[in-house]
Amino acid sequence: MADKEFAVIYRWKVEPEHEGYFRERWKRGTERLRSLGSRGSCLTRAENGDFIAFARWPGEAAREAAYAAIGPFEPWPGILSFEETKLTVEEDLLTL
Repeated sequence: MADKEFAVIYRWKVEPEHEGYFRERWKRGTERLRSLGSRGSCLTRAENGDFIAFARWPGEAAREAAYAAIGPFEPWPGILSFEETKLTVEEDLLTL
């Protein structure tokens, strides 16, 4: 049985002086992960200033393989907190 489509919500608190670097690093990382099978990501901003990204994958196994290919991440300067929520797609009515 094939993996169900998979999504992840990421949330970061970033020190204001590091926001430009954070955005560039997020963009480069997302482009790299797309080359390894990700369906892309959308970076947003919450009312409280947190950065929130929603990323899509064809399945959890594809995400695990992409992260394994990249190897361990270096710490990002200015990150005060990070959370991740894994989601299994049950119904999909998004339009791209």
